Amino acid sequence: MDKTLYLAANEGSLVLTVNDRLSRNLSQQYDQVQQEQGVASWLRPEILGLSAWLKRCQAQVAGLPHFLNKVQLQYVWEQIVADDVERTGNHLLQIPQTARRALQAHQLLVRYSANFGFDESSEDHRAFLRWRQAWQGQATTQGWHDSIELPWLLVKAVVDQRFTVPKKIILAGFDEISPDIAHLCQVMESAGAVVEKWQPPPCLNIQRQRLTADDPVDEVSRCARWVRGLLEKNPSTKIAVVAPQLEAYQPLIEQMFSAELDPEALLSGVETPDTFNLSLGHSLEREGVVHAALRLLRLGIQIGHDEISWLLRTPYLQGGESEADNRAKIDRELRRLRRFDWPPSRLSKTLKGLSSKHSVAVPEFISLLDTVNENLRQSSRKMPGSWAESFTNLLHKLGWPGSRGLSSREYQAVQHLRDAFAELASLDSVSKPMKRSEAVKALLRMVSSTDFQPEGSASTVQVLGELEASGLIFDHLWILGLHDSALPRPPSPNPFIPIPVQRRYQMKRSDSERESKFAEQVVSRLFSAAPDIVLSWPRREKGAEQRPSPFIRHIEEGHLVLADSCAPDLVYWNNRPVLDELTDQLGPPISSRKPFTGGTGIIKDQALCPFRAFAHHRLRAEKMDEPDIGIDNMSRGSLVHTVLELFWDKTVDQQTLLSLSEEALASSLYERLFLLARLWLEMESGRKPFRVVASEKSHQIKIGDLLIRTRIDRVDELEDGTCAIIDYKTGQPDPLQWLDDRVTEPQLPAYCLGMSQGQIGAVMFAMVRSKEKECGFRGVARDLESWPGAKSRKLSSKLEEKGWLSFDDVLTHWQKSLPELGNAFARGEALVDPVDPDLACKYCDLKGLCRITEKVAGLQEVDSDD
Repeated sequence: MDKTLYLAANEGSLVLTVNDRLSRNLSQQYDQVQQEQGVASWLRPEILGLSAWLKRCQAQVAGLPHFLNKVQLQYVWEQIVADDVERTGNHLLQIPQTARRALQAHQLLVRYSANFGFDESSEDHRAFLRWRQAWQGQATTQGWHDSIELPWLLVKAVVDQRFTVPKKIILAGFDEISPDIAHLCQVMESAGAVVEKWQPPPCLNIQRQRLTADDPVDEVSRCARWVRGLLEKNPSTKIAVVAPQLEAYQPLIEQMFSAELDPEALLSGVETPDTFNLSLGHSLEREGVVHAALRLLRLGIQIGHDEISWLLRTPYLQGGESEADNRAKIDRELRRLRRFDWPPSRLSKTLKGLSSKHSVAVPEFISLLDTVNENLRQSSRKMPGSWAESFTNLLHKLGWPGSRGLSSREYQAVQHLRDAFAELASLDSVSKPMKRSEAVKALLRMVSSTDFQPEGSASTVQVLGELEASGLIFDHLWILGLHDSALPRPPSPNPFIPIPVQRRYQMKRSDSERESKFAEQVVSRLFSAAPDIVLSWPRREKGAEQRPSPFIRHIEEGHLVLADSCAPDLVYWNNRPVLDELTDQLGPPISSRKPFTGGTGIIKDQALCPFRAFAHHRLRAEKMDEPDIGIDNMSRGSLVHTVLELFWDKTVDQQTLLSLSEEALASSLYERLFLLARLWLEMESGRKPFRVVASEKSHQIKIGDLLIRTRIDRVDELEDGTCAIIDYKTGQPDPLQWLDDRVTEPQLPAYCLGMSQGQIGAVMFAMVRSKEKECGFRGVARDLESWPGAKSRKLSSKLEEKGWLSFDDVLTHWQKSLPELGNAFARGEALVDPVDPDLACKYCDLKGLCRITEKVAGLQEVDSDD
């Protein structure tokens, strides 16, 4: 510890630091010196952060008014802005964000003892002046005060002799002092106090070197390896990494420092003592346990599909572990119902039915839904404190935060959320009764604006912003991101104060000249804060070329010797063992003689890709259903099938169809599908005479060694005594797939295997479409002329290409190729072998399981290397 500062603290002087980090650091240094000198016990020195000292004064100085906390201030300003919006009709404003910036503008004016009038104002500035006047009126009436006023009130307390000033005050680590604090110090000096400023003495024999990185990823990666190399040499060395734009660098630092400094913890997922301390936290809302609580409170009278799925999967609810398996099964069954939204009461009844039907019990979850439903019935307005109590009770009844043990980070996050409930209750003194939805929104805004930084064990590696590093000295220092738009920072004036006013009072971030001067002070301090300093900048950031900051252009480029990376992805890849390759493309063969479930879908999948057939029909792996707007393709097809099945069951033949009047025909069809079915039946009326002999007929077919059950939409008896096999389609099937070596549309061809070739006269898709031009038949037949729309140049060309001159040639092809597919499935063949990537893989739900895209990408890389 600096000797001058130690002596001052030891004599009882008040040391006020620029931030709490520096006060903790100096207190630790003071304790260390006392221990080194053999002192057994000592009084705690008066080393406090400025904000902590002001809070203490607020509690100790007599005659000070009541101050609103940050949450109360934000709420009051939001109400002021909202009321003004209602009067003026300016509904484009985002009220919470606008109120926050307006409050900041008001606090700037107070801090700098500044004002401006309407004569130098734009429309936005005049709106702010209205809001500020409203705040001042309410504050006077209600006796409210903003804590930003405290330094000025302390000035009055010193003058009125209600506040005894310390004998000596040392301001430690301040790059600059705001006008309100400067004036308070002047008044305390007039009252007899001695006020001094302190900065740590600069390090001697400083070695500075510049490092140019390709981009921030390269920059942070090198920094992490540099840190690890230093720690390997001396684990107790004090290392700091400072980033002027720490918020932008935070994700990279967290990812790469964790990988390099604690790879074992990264792989195991187990919490370990902090290997580095990051001064910047995250929004409390991002913590999983808090996010879960907020999602529970946001549930409404309609619960969306995604919310229900999350509720069934989250571990932060009662029964989240004990019912986990059953809840996953219920999630699957609910998805099959394809509903977007559910009222809690209806969902509860549905779950009871599904539980009974599928023997999957989730009683705790159903009880939770009933609790949510009961809580949502609270429609009356309440004070925020009552809502805070109601929300707390609801979460308790729902079993939040779950039955499993919480990690240290989760425990701290839960405590922060409970503090947020207390802050919500504090709105009672500034708010009127509000609706439940308003209380939830208020809580969400509080939590999202709360910075969460879990407390951990002390670390020798500190990651800081340039202001957090004030007053600190290190053994080694790396400053990241020193391009010309980071240091000095670009101006960022408050939009609600005229820029000339901000410049007149030299407010922070008001113009580039002021930022340059402030950056010079920061550079002077940081560039002397360690004997070993690395100054880095990235050539490119987000694709844009960068230039080095003017403060480092004169510094020579260094040549750092970095430790080899120990990031798990690189280490495991570079040290991977030579693996024996085993192509396991055969599953166990089918041993049962019973029909195998899956119908002709088995043959279709086997033709598209053997692995697809094995995964779908042997492993029962399938994509989860998702709700969709309107009627999905499967449901649409089922409706058409049902309408035409019922119609032909009653009508039987073409002669009866032609005899029906329009009214009789309409009464035979469902009203919603009347136009679609009527258009199709007009098409059927133009065919040669036929009789429907089977509709939705189910029977067994043996395809090679595979026995399956299948259902055919319709079989017609034609005029020549042969049969036509027909399948209704509302989409656009392609009969060309019947001619491939692997038949990828096997339903109709498979049905033909149980009949002699002479019995079959046609195999047709019936294209039931809403547009007349798209209606018709597609397929193959002995007499294509009798089938409207069946002629196809593409199909004829393909047949000529194959050398198949007759309908019987096509039937022969099916009799040969389909049993081969059936035999392959029965043998257990499961090779990842798509017949065509576009046809088999584009819409396949198994790409994450078979990993075909990785294989293709690997082959493409090999080709590019060649």
